[in-house]
Amino acid sequence: MQGKFIALLALGVLATVSGCCKDTEIPRAVRGLYSQEARERNSSLQVLAQCSAKAESSVPRIAVLMYDKNVGVASSAAYALRKIDSRQAREALKRAEDSRGNRRGS
Repeated sequence: MQGKFIALLALGVLATVSGCCKDTEIPRAVRGLYSQEARERNSSLQVLAQCSAKAESSVPRIAVLMYDKNVGVASSAAYALRKIDSRQAREALKRAEDSRGNRRGS
């Protein structure tokens, strides 16, 4: 069941991310990053991933979401940071990678 959910989530991400950025969606997406609902956080991350550099102001919150208890949200956050690809986004990804490596080494 979980595998099927992840497959459907991946298809949804691909379908959504393949579109272009709609500037009018950015404010709502940024608010959605703070939602209690994982589905809304994930959807917001997908929108912001499409917007690349226009979403850079949300990088600090997206970086926090890489550690979300929902694996889909965490994965979407990392993807959004890769798509934003600013210095700040790359640094956040590096910190997460280093943290993960430190936990494995312990």
